[in-house]
Amino acid sequence: MDVRQRHNGKRVVFSESSFKRIRSLIHDFLQRSRASLCIFADINGYPIAYGGDTRGLIISTLTALAAGSFSATLEMAHGLGESQRFRFIYHEGARHNLYLANVGEDYLMIVLFDKSVALGIIRLLTHQITNQLDELLAELRRNSDQAAQMLDREFRDLLGEELDRTFGLNRS
Repeated sequence: MDVRQRHNGKRVVFSESSFKRIRSLIHDFLQRSRASLCIFADINGYPIAYGGDTRGLIISTLTALAAGSFSATLEMAHGLGESQRFRFIYHEGARHNLYLANVGEDYLMIVLFDKSVALGIIRLLTHQITNQLDELLAELRRNSDQAAQMLDREFRDLLGEELDRTFGLNRS
């Protein structure tokens, strides 16, 4: 199990099954899109899961720079009067292209693909996987919030009982 701090201070718990689901989504995406690399990272640039060809790449550097790119475009969006950040960013190179996608408010996806892969396919399949990841993250947040509420209630009850015992009070 892994716990990640979200930028708003709330924590999201990634269980082993969550990681397996994310890796499975990435694997399926790579198979269908023919992209060479797909990375799922938090908005601060910390890589969570990835698949594909990583030769010659430093994943943590790439994710940190992608996170910086999203931060810069957030400011551009605000300067243009947009209420939210841009959801997708495309970088075209001489040999490779990068397609960056915002996943929820706290995560991003980086897709590396070469010139032989059509941008339209990447856009379509990236949209699909980001929606699937959004659903998974929403489910994780709901489960995490429910668990926290249950633990808070259970802790409060146990603490109350222990204090009552300590001070000799009877609960009726």
